[in-house]
Parts: sequence; structure tokens; C-alpha cells
Amino acid sequence: MSKPDRDRLAAGERLLAEWGAGPAATAAELGALLGRDATADLAIVHRLGAVQDESAVALLQNIEKTAAAKELRKEAKRALYRLEQRGLAVPREPAPSPAPLVTAPPLEGLVSPIDGRGDQLVWILKPRTDGVYHFFAVINDPEGMREAELNTVTRKGVRELRAELKRKHEIEFVDADARYCDFLMHRAFAWARGRGAHMHGDYPGYRAQLLREPAPEDLPPLILSRLDAAEVRADEALRGQSRELVKEKEFRTWFLTRERLQPYLDAVREVESSPLVINEEQKKERIEAVVQRAVGELFAGEDGTSYARRLFEMAYFLFATSRRDAARLAVAAAFALEGGSGGAGIGFCEQLVGSSLGFWYAVTKQEEEARKKESVLVTPQEFAEQQRKR
Repeated sequence: MSKPDRDRLAAGERLLAEWGAGPAATAAELGALLGRDATADLAIVHRLGAVQDESAVALLQNIEKTAAAKELRKEAKRALYRLEQRGLAVPREPAPSPAPLVTAPPLEGLVSPIDGRGDQLVWILKPRTDGVYHFFAVINDPEGMREAELNTVTRKGVRELRAELKRKHEIEFVDADARYCDFLMHRAFAWARGRGAHMHGDYPGYRAQLLREPAPEDLPPLILSRLDAAEVRADEALRGQSRELVKEKEFRTWFLTRERLQPYLDAVREVESSPLVINEEQKKERIEAVVQRAVGELFAGEDGTSYARRLFEMAYFLFATSRRDAARLAVAAAFALEGGSGGAGIGFCEQLVGSSLGFWYAVTKQEEEARKKESVLVTPQEFAEQQRKR
């Protein structure tokens, strides 16, 4: 082993010591710590090569087969060779894969709708003799994971928590495939880690206590297992009709911020305060052009892709709450946004921009009127407007 490798191994051993995994830690105890840190994973595999036990062999074979990091797979192979040299039988066939997430012990998944900021609650429940493990996360698209926590609660406690969230915050949950919930959490954690964002709670540690198999790296939106995607794609009218989505109560917090709309607010103000004499029809056309520009730009690129993912998740929630037609509208809008070319022709995007822009423009006008009342000065533009109206 080269010096850089020895340095990484030493660093990993220090982490294991901090986590309470001393030299006598069993294979099962070491396996539960996998996935928390790459250097610690290397130290765990190196240690397993000295544990003369069949459980160490099974764990190393699983790592050799499934680990994402090539370096870790190679170290697992070397560890297996060392065990074999010491007389431990190492089967030629790989150890059986862990049971799928949705099989015994049965797991339950629940998801909330996504709010206007892109936040969503995701739960995974795992039964135990005296209640359930309650593993939950607050995730955001596209920011990633904000918070994670693992508790032991009773079934009654779960019901009371759901009732409290509905009563105080109007947050409801629907059942979802637990493996898919695991994927949503894992993806959000990777996003946040990639951004260097602060996360509350030890997500990798919590997950290691509850789940053994690796989290899914990629899964299609859950709604696509419930609706005929080809049928939705073929019905082009659904894109325009998707403006009806804003009537669903879960979309009432979906609103574009003033900061994102500021350039377009300024453009509308220029049209309204233009010294050129234009009729109302011309003014309406110019404002509509500003709206369409905003629709095209605000839903392009990564922003559009993020909105597509959010709409897919909302489509599942709508479908699970017996609103199939609304779910089809959300899926149609999501498909249209996937390419990242903007929101032109997508009724939902046009409605969202129009209502948000109208609201913030009214707020801006009120603020301007308030400032005028406080000021004795008259701007040249205001003087010209006064002269024109005489």
C-alpha cells in the first residue's frame, strides 16, 4: 500500500474510533457504518480482511459487487484474498443480494405535496415490536436535503403527527413505494452535498441504522407507473389546459418571487410610464410580450428541469388523491418542460407568471403611491404626465 493510501487508511481509522467502532468491532457493526465516508469505508474493508468469519466474507463479496468506487471494490477483492490465504472458505459465487426494500421486513413510504419553494416531506416507516422506526426528511428540488431525523414512535404517534401536520399546516400525506421514497432522500442528499449546503441531522447514519442495501441511484417518476405516458404525450391540448392546475389547493403556494420577476416588473413599468402615446390595445400587446418573455426565460434550462420534476411529483399526489384528470395535466406540463426549452405554450407556466407578475406589479404600484404621499418633490416624468392629462 502506497503512502497516500496509508494516510487515507489512518484517516478512516480515526473516523471509526470517533464513531465508537474499536478494534473488536464485529463485521455486522462495521457493515452498519458503510456509506458514511469514503475514507472510513476503505478502513472498514481493510479491517474486514482480518475478521475470520463467514459474515465478513459475505459483506466483502457484496461490496466487491455493488460498491460504486472502483478503489473500494479492489480493496474488497484484496481483503477476500487475505481471508482465503488464512484458511477461510470463500465461495466462488457472490453472496446473495439483500432482499428488495419493499419485501420483509415490510416498509411503508409516504410523501407530501411539494410547496411553492420546492420543499417536500418524505417518510419511511419500518415496523418493530414496540412500534415503528420513523425516518423522515425535508427535501427541496433543486437545493437538496434540508433535514433528516430518525425516531422510534408508536403507530398512534404516527397518526397523531399526521393529524397535527394537517391541522396546523394543512400538510397531507399519501402512500408511496418505500423504495422510491428512499431514492428521493438519497438523491436530495447527493444534491445538497454537491452544493456544500448545510443539512440538519446525520442522514447517512440514520439510514445505516434502518436499511442495509444501497439506495437506488435512479428511478423514473412514480406517476409513470400509474398513467399511460404515451397517451398523455399524444394529447397536445393538455399542455394548454394545464393552467387549470392552479385551481388545485396544493398549488396555492406556488408563486414566483419578486426577485426572480424584477427584470420583467421593470419592463412592465416602462410600458406603463412610456412617454409615447399608445392606445390600450398596444399597451396590452407590449405587456403580453413581456409575460411571454418571462415564460420562456424563467422555465428554461435547469430551472425548467426542476419544475418538471416537481410537477411529476405533484402528479402522483393528485393521482393518489383521486384527481386523475389533474394528474394528467401535471404530467403533460412536466413532459413539455423536460427539454429545458422554456414554458412557452404551457398553460401552467403562463398562468403562474401572469398571476405572480400581476400581484407584484400591484404591490410595486402601492409602494410608489405611498412614497409619493411622503415626498413633496415631483419628478420630470410625473410633471410630464400631469401636463398631458390637462
